[in-house]
Amino acid sequence: MSTTLQSAVESYARARNLSRGTRNEYAATVKKWITWNHAIPIEQLSRKDIREFLDWVHEQAIKEEGTNPGRTSNKARENLRAVLSWAWEQDLLETLPRFPPPREQRDVAGRHYLTKAEINALYFATYQLKRLRGWSDVLPIGRYWRSALALFFNYGLDTGTIWKSTPIHEPILWRHITWDQQAPDGRQKDSCRWGWIYFRRVKTGKFLPV
Repeated sequence: MSTTLQSAVESYARARNLSRGTRNEYAATVKKWITWNHAIPIEQLSRKDIREFLDWVHEQAIKEEGTNPGRTSNKARENLRAVLSWAWEQDLLETLPRFPPPREQRDVAGRHYLTKAEINALYFATYQLKRLRGWSDVLPIGRYWRSALALFFNYGLDTGTIWKSTPIHEPILWRHITWDQQAPDGRQKDSCRWGWIYFRRVKTGKFLPV
């Protein structure tokens, strides 16, 4: 008796007691599979079949102007691999077909996120920022932007900290930043030309280079 991918996914979702969001992700993969119009049962799937399907998913993501086609293809790959691995454990498959390697993708999916290269370009672009009308601070605004980018990128501050929406998090304050090259605590031998951040969420209260 042959098993379709759709029925295998449905059985897998029930067995794993997946959340609604995760079930929707698997359903999206099945929809892509059906649209691809490949009715081959999972018992007969080969590496070639899987590669052709994932190539098609990638091509469709590009046609639809997706911001991260590699991630779209890899997500379908992950879902397909999980279902087939489960089917093999349940003796529905005699052998688990080999999968092609994942495609290159952005580190984070979504149009509102930047790659490392884009963040790097943005960082150095701040050196070209002109003084804003009404800006009276001695330090140029670009240096504030650089310190914020370094802080957000390196230390992964969450929105609760940024917007004070979570009371257990202390908000970021500019007084936690100093532009002195030497560490203010006097314990750091290294110097940093762009100053130091007093990262108060670290229990030791260390000063960290910007």
